Amino acid sequence: MRTRYLAAFVTAAVVALVPLATSLGAGQNPPPAAPAAGQGGRGAVVNDGTPVPRTPDGRADLSGVWNKRLVQNTAAAAQPLPFTAEGLNAFNDVWNHIDPTSKCILPGVPRVNTSPYPFQIVQLPDKVIFLYEYMHNFRVIYTDGRAHNKNWEPTLLGDSVGRWDGDTLVINTVNLTDRTWLDDHGNRHSDALHVIERWRRVSANQLSYEETIDDPKFYTKPWTVGWLMPLAPKDWVIMEYACTDNNKDMTDGHLQNGPLNGSLRDGTAVAPAPPARGAAPAAAPAPRP
Repeated sequence: MRTRYLAAFVTAAVVALVPLATSLGAGQNPPPAAPAAGQGGRGAVVNDGTPVPRTPDGRADLSGVWNKRLVQNTAAAAQPLPFTAEGLNAFNDVWNHIDPTSKCILPGVPRVNTSPYPFQIVQLPDKVIFLYEYMHNFRVIYTDGRAHNKNWEPTLLGDSVGRWDGDTLVINTVNLTDRTWLDDHGNRHSDALHVIERWRRVSANQLSYEETIDDPKFYTKPWTVGWLMPLAPKDWVIMEYACTDNNKDMTDGHLQNGPLNGSLRDGTAVAPAPPARGAAPAAAPAPRP
């Protein structure tokens, strides 16, 4: 087990509260400025003065191994979340469900971008490939102008297409199954989820990431959060990850309902939003014992 693994878990609680927290690796980029009010946790982009690498055609090159932020509650900076009645019920009902990733189910989009361990971006003229160490999975984002596949069945990673907006890679993902969570905190989504990711290299050593959650079944309006990710040390490579290998939590019956980190949610239900006119109030479940 590499030192980076321990560092990721040690910093988990801090990063959960501050999306723009310090780097997981010692001696890397200084912490960016704290997010300003109304920025949804995105904060100010800090340019360290190093030039952005570019491809032969002049486009910003996102390629490299990047050290993800272990953001356990992505919605913290967007609080209070604009729940619909259905979304609020799902949020409060998390204590009746086991975190899908604890059963080795892929984290899905956008959670795959906030789970632990680094990832690699390989940028090609007509596509951008994301190689994730966590769960040893990948995404191929085509940027050749193709549309979404109308025959695509809902999947864990959905149907993603990309486009370039200047130096920013914009990814639209739809057709996502509702089996995944948005984050470790147990924020939920429906099968109507549409995720918009914006990736931009702001310097040689920093990658800006934003995600917009658009889910009309669970949220009354879209909401956006984001943070910076540092370039990993030069000797880092994507390593093997075998989820089921020695997974005693799954084989020995240790799994419990709710978020894996109990400190993130104490089991207390969130107060229901005022019901729509003529609708019966939603009953919140009892707190987890």
